[in-house]
Amino acid sequence: MSLEKDPKQYIQTIIESKKAKKISKIQQLLQEIDRLKSEIEAQKQKLKTELIETFKELEYQIEQLPEPKKSEALAILDEYKLHSLELLGILAETTEAALITTLERGENIKETVFEITKDLAHQTIDINVDAHHIKDVTKTILQVAATISEASINYADEILEGAILGVKRGIKLSIEKFYQTIQYTPDEARSLIIENYDTIIENLPKIDEIYIFTIHEVAQNCEPGIKEKLQTIASKSESLIEKLKNEAELATALLKSRFEELLSESTSIKLSTQEAKKLGIKAFSKAKEKIEAAIQGAKDALGK
Repeated sequence: MSLEKDPKQYIQTIIESKKAKKISKIQQLLQEIDRLKSEIEAQKQKLKTELIETFKELEYQIEQLPEPKKSEALAILDEYKLHSLELLGILAETTEAALITTLERGENIKETVFEITKDLAHQTIDINVDAHHIKDVTKTILQVAATISEASINYADEILEGAILGVKRGIKLSIEKFYQTIQYTPDEARSLIIENYDTIIENLPKIDEIYIFTIHEVAQNCEPGIKEKLQTIASKSESLIEKLKNEAELATALLKSRFEELLSESTSIKLSTQEAKKLGIKAFSKAKEKIEAAIQGAKDALGK
């Protein structure tokens, strides 16, 4: 067989022979990716189980302590649980429990929702400021707020505005924490920086636009009245929502410089619904304490 005698067969044979080796290697790699994905998921499930067991064991030990050490230790454990909400699969349930408790109390709803959603967003995002992660956390919290607003239409404006402002503040706090982390403790941020470097560099400066887009995305799945309210709040973002652009750009610039330095150096298992409700009530209580302190501070100031 030659190019001159049978050009079609010759060209096809040459090309297919080149493709065959690479296609075989690609198929092997795809199988390896599937295997690794399964292994990662299995490890996540194992970690969830071990965390739940560890929380239960620690809670049992703490119950044996005398006061005030008992209350102090329980508060510390609750903080670690809040940090693990997304991993444990109970962010939505905890948000729901906290917001329902807020409505049941019926006091300072917008302010309390703000504090709750700010803390939940900040605790869950922490220093993982990858845009996909931020969007997932944002969407989960806002969807819960929208669902509760549909069932509590008289308080819908307060719930939605409090949640939108609260989540945005939580994102801001996470970006600030990320900035501090890569500024002062680069070793602790090493794996995060290397793993998510490209997406953070690309998307973090656009986090305002991503946040507004997420609000509209949540709105699309709501009933008309709630959809309109969400879109109205989003449209007033210039006046209602603080800008993240400056913090995001500072963090991105620092990340670039730190990344260069680092390179040159070298689910199905969930906590119970009852546990989610308990954490939700804890989140409500924490927010309520902040609101009450602020109100008392204002009263004291007026009395002077």
